[in-house]
Amino acid sequence: MNTIQIIVQKSGSNIENILSIDVEDWYCDLNHGTWKFLEDRIVQNTEHILKILKRKNIGATFFVLGYFADKHPELIKEIVENNHEIGSHGYNHVAITQQTPNQFKEDVVRSFVVLEKITGEKVWGYRAPFFTLVENTAWAIDVLKSLGLRYDSSIFPFKIYKYGVPDAPLFPYHISSKNIKKNSPNEKFLEIPLSVYQIPIIRKNIPIAGGFYLRFFPSQFISYGIRQINKTRNPAILYTHPWEFDPNHPRINSIVWYNYYRLSSTEKKFEKLLSKFKFTSIRNWLENEER
Repeated sequence: MNTIQIIVQKSGSNIENILSIDVEDWYCDLNHGTWKFLEDRIVQNTEHILKILKRKNIGATFFVLGYFADKHPELIKEIVENNHEIGSHGYNHVAITQQTPNQFKEDVVRSFVVLEKITGEKVWGYRAPFFTLVENTAWAIDVLKSLGLRYDSSIFPFKIYKYGVPDAPLFPYHISSKNIKKNSPNEKFLEIPLSVYQIPIIRKNIPIAGGFYLRFFPSQFISYGIRQINKTRNPAILYTHPWEFDPNHPRINSIVWYNYYRLSSTEKKFEKLLSKFKFTSIRNWLENEER
């Protein structure tokens, strides 16, 4: 029985949604060569999220940049000690669309080496910087499979200029590089797509997964979208970044405006969602589905 079938059999009232944290700092959208000149706030902000999750007794998947694992190994150990999953976010936060297959593989492997050395555990999953697993980078699926991963969580079924596969399945599915827009039952490798709310009849996808969209939309709309997803007996997949909990982090002109938009609203909205819905890590969710 495949994963999709197992999901359908679950009770909607008992759905565990998936929470993920992309562990990158406020400056990580900039060229990597500038990072060493900018203020590092990743530890304090990630630890702040850890305290919130501990208070709520919620587990999550932390997609960690290898760069920060090298720089702050004690932070990665702290995440693991709090019973969260460690996934890879690559090493240098470079979009897949800006890499060759060999460069991509080298970047991902480099992240695995440092993460697995710190945790002593095999990494199960990956999330692409800027969600750049798109149709013309579908080859990345084969690279990830060759490295022994079990899942990817990079596809966003919503199109903007940087990323998006608007016709992709809305819920976890078996993915193939031959066609990332459909479920491939013969594949074992899983895609855990970021959540959108699909407007009935016109079938237009509205992103509710987190990040800027959490800050932009009213919390009532985000909650409504999650409830509608759960009615289909599927989990909502949400994400956030540590820097989004830090409205006082440095502001520079070379960072786009939406990275600063309503940062002061993040924590309150985040805590509301944690109080209303059940959440877990991707790894725990997969293990529960396999029982």
